[in-house]
Amino acid sequence: MSDHYNESYALGQKSNGYLIKQTVTTLDSTVRANADGSIETVDTSFWNTLPEQKSHPGEESE
Repeated sequence: MSDHYNESYALGQKSNGYLIKQTVTTLDSTVRANADGSIETVDTSFWNTLPEQKSHPGEESE
């Protein structure tokens, strides 16, 4: 988010490091679940209750 159109949304170095760690943790967990097959039994039904992300003004929407 360092290039966000709203400057107050830009993250500092500490926050950026946290987001990187969060991403690495998520990817590591996904790889491990794929490797041991447990990804096939995960309950993902909560995904249907999450709100959809909306585009911000000036951004392309899909």
